[in-house]
Amino acid sequence: MQRNRQDGAAVPVQAAGDYLTRAETLALLQIKLQTLYAYVSRGLIRSVPQGDKGRRLYSRQDAERMKSRADARSGHAPVAAAAMRWGEPIISSTLTEITAQGPRYRGVGALDMARDGQTFEAVVKALWNTGDELTLSWQPCARTLRFADAWPRIAGMQPRRELVRFFADIALRFGSEHLRGARSSDAQFVAASRMIATMAHCLVHLRRSHDSAATAVARKRGGGLSATLLAVLGGTVSPQHIAALDAALVLCADHELAQATFVARIAASAGADVGECVAAAILTQTGLTSARSYEATEDLLRACKTTVQAQRLFEEHHAAHGSLPGFNHPLYPEGDPRARYLIDVARRLEGRHPSVEPLYAALDIAATHGCLPSLEFGLTLLTIALGLPPRSAFSLFIISRTAGWLAHIIEQRKSGALIRPRADYLQARPASDDAEDLLPVGGAMLAAQSPS
Repeated sequence: MQRNRQDGAAVPVQAAGDYLTRAETLALLQIKLQTLYAYVSRGLIRSVPQGDKGRRLYSRQDAERMKSRADARSGHAPVAAAAMRWGEPIISSTLTEITAQGPRYRGVGALDMARDGQTFEAVVKALWNTGDELTLSWQPCARTLRFADAWPRIAGMQPRRELVRFFADIALRFGSEHLRGARSSDAQFVAASRMIATMAHCLVHLRRSHDSAATAVARKRGGGLSATLLAVLGGTVSPQHIAALDAALVLCADHELAQATFVARIAASAGADVGECVAAAILTQTGLTSARSYEATEDLLRACKTTVQAQRLFEEHHAAHGSLPGFNHPLYPEGDPRARYLIDVARRLEGRHPSVEPLYAALDIAATHGCLPSLEFGLTLLTIALGLPPRSAFSLFIISRTAGWLAHIIEQRKSGALIRPRADYLQARPASDDAEDLLPVGGAMLAAQSPS
C-alpha cells in the first residue's frame, strides 16, 4: 500500500508511522474537528492526502509538539510522563539532566550526593568543574556586609519581604567590584563563592530581632556554609542539622533550564558580566510563580498549629482552589523525589521544632486529593523543623540556586553562542470558541548574527 504526499508523490509504507489518521489526531489533541482544520490552515499541523476520497493524514511530529505545548500551558501531569518533557530541548548542556529520580549533576544523581553526605561546597565545585586543587573562599565581603547592614534603614523596606530582591544588588556590586576585575577563571570562582557567602550572611535580616554582638559572633564562626546559615538564622548548629541543611542546598542547586536559569544564559550570551547575569536570574525568580508558591506554601504550613487545624486548613484550601501550594510539580507526575527526601530528613531530625508535627497529618490529607509534595513543600517543612524564621525557605533556595546559575553562566560564556529565539508571527485571526486551542506552536531557536 502507498499513500500520497501533498506534492502528489506516494508516501512509502514505512513512513506511515510518521502520520496519524484524523481520528487519531483528534484523540491525541482532544480538540474538535474545526480546530484541527484551523491548525492545518495556519500551517501548525502538516497534512497529506490519503487515497482518492478526500481523506488526509496528519503529521505525528506536529501533533505531538502541539500537545506538548498545550500540556505545558495547562500544567497537566502528562507533560512529565516517561520522556520527562516540558517544552522542547533547545540548548546543549553538560550540567544537569532531569530524570524521574530527580536531577543529575554532571552525570551524578543529586539525591545520591545528598545521601552520601556531600557538602554544598563540594557540589558547587562539581557544578563549576573547578578541580580539587582550587580552594574556594566562603568568607563574606566585609564592605558589602556593611552595605547590607545599612540597607533596611536606607531603603525603608520590609527586610523579610524584600531581602531576596536585595540579593540582586549584591550580585551587581560583586560583578563590578570583584568578578569583572578577576584576571583568571580561578579568581572568578573564588569571588563567586564569596558572593554566595555574603548573601548567606545577609539572612540575619530574616530574624525578628538580632543584636549586633550576636550577629558578629555568627559571622565569625568557621565551618561550612550550612553551619554559617544556621548560626545566622538562629538555628541549632549541630552536626545533624548541618547535614540536613547541606542536603537541602545540594538538592536546590540546579534544575536544568528553569526560567530564571534560561534568563541567566540569555544574559550571558548577550555579553552581560557575571554579576549582571546573576541579578537577572534573581529578579526573574522573584517574579515567577515559584516565588509566590513558596510564600503561599509557607503561609499555609505556618498557619497549622495543631493536627486538627492542619487537616481542616488543607481541606478548606483544596476545596476553595482545587489544588494546594507546593504540590504536584509538572515534571514529576509520581511525586518530586527531592521533596520526599527532605520530608524524611525532617522526620528523622533530632530536636526538631514541635510546630512541624501537625504537618505530617496534613500530608495525608493532601494524598487523598492526589496532591504530591514538590520541592517548595519539602524545603519549607524542613526549615520549620529546623526552627528557622519565616521566609527562610525561599532565601535558602535562591542562595543555593545561585551556584547553579553561575555554572550555566560559565558554560554559556565558554560556548560563545548567542541565544536568539525567533517569533512565530501570526496574522490576526477571527474570534473562535476555540481561541485557546489556537495558540502558536512557537519559533525554533535559530542562530543569529545580531541580538536585535
